[in-house]
Amino acid sequence: MLKTIDRHITLVDFQSFLFPRCNCLWIQDDINCLIDNSPDQADLAHLRQQRIDLIINSHGHIDHYLYNQQFPRSKIMMHPEDAAIAQSKEKYLEAFGMTTLNQDSRLQELYLKEVQYQTTRIDQYINANQVINLGTTYFEVLHLPGHSPGHCGFIFPEQGFIFSADIEFSNFGPWYANLDSSIPQFLQSIDRLADLKPDYFISGHGAALVTENITKRLKAYRDIIFARQRRIVDLLYRGYHSLAELARHYPVYQRAPQPAAVFYIYEQVMILVHLRYLKEQGYLIQDNEGYYLKPGLSPAKLSI
Repeated sequence: MLKTIDRHITLVDFQSFLFPRCNCLWIQDDINCLIDNSPDQADLAHLRQQRIDLIINSHGHIDHYLYNQQFPRSKIMMHPEDAAIAQSKEKYLEAFGMTTLNQDSRLQELYLKEVQYQTTRIDQYINANQVINLGTTYFEVLHLPGHSPGHCGFIFPEQGFIFSADIEFSNFGPWYANLDSSIPQFLQSIDRLADLKPDYFISGHGAALVTENITKRLKAYRDIIFARQRRIVDLLYRGYHSLAELARHYPVYQRAPQPAAVFYIYEQVMILVHLRYLKEQGYLIQDNEGYYLKPGLSPAKLSI
């Protein structure tokens, strides 16, 4: 669904959470630009009839660049830290834990098929603080890592909004099921968005326009990370020390979503990201495949 933001900017609103789709921005100016490129079929058909000079992908997950190959004349840009996963199925599988935590080649191939993985051409990199000038409209690149190393948002100063991509205000909370995802970076990215105090956000998934209770919603979104961390620490304290033991309790998802084989890997990856964060904080000792709270520590004593 197309929704007018201003004379030059149109929101390509997917309106729900359904992989591999996302909300996109279409900017018609001296240079016509599409930010992210995984709309529904009707909007895709419309966009293919337009002159799209530039496509900027917020990051290297397929649900944000699904249709790049259908725009062969467009210049494509992405942050360099996400280029590898967007240009190699092996790197994509590795990032999502599909090779490290799974040796079933049939599941790997099925995963690539189901997510509709394909590579994308990248003609030029975007970088932090870069200003993209399209004529009348301009915006600035915000490097917001954590979800992925190269994840970016975009601030539109004159219009007063930020396109926040996969910092998406969902009830599920932050998603960091890549082995190179980072909780400290994700927290810093959320805090940075809060400090910028835009008039509103446009999210990459779900209800696109976030206009009310922004500070409260960002804090609630951020706090989900700490709720997960507390559940993991509680499991460690109760004697569950291996990744498999922890994952069977689903401290992140809190249930076993379908397809179970895939979401079990996602659960393990996000637990690993938490365990790495706990080690960085000095709370955790790793002994081979076992993870242990440092002696004398209990959930009540940890600042999480």
